[in-house]
Amino acid sequence: MDKNKNFFIIERIKYEYSSDTYSIHDNTMYDLTTAVRKLLALDTLNENKKTSYHLQEVSFSVVQEPLILTKDMEVKNSEQGELPL
Repeated sequence: MDKNKNFFIIERIKYEYSSDTYSIHDNTMYDLTTAVRKLLALDTLNENKKTSYHLQEVSFSVVQEPLILTKDMEVKNSEQGELPL
């Protein structure tokens, strides 16, 4: 397994009358060992049956390089307009 892989801990909250919500716990990436350790601790301490935690591998493969803006992508001040007060 790749040693450089990172993981998010995803918190899922189930709702009875609306869509489930998902968020990244603590907004932090972890290596596999730390992520599993924290996941087990969260599962052990969690008393709310509607909340669950899952691991998700962090993948930046979609973004290979930064987007470079070209001259024709610029927004001119006259096109932007003024914001109403």
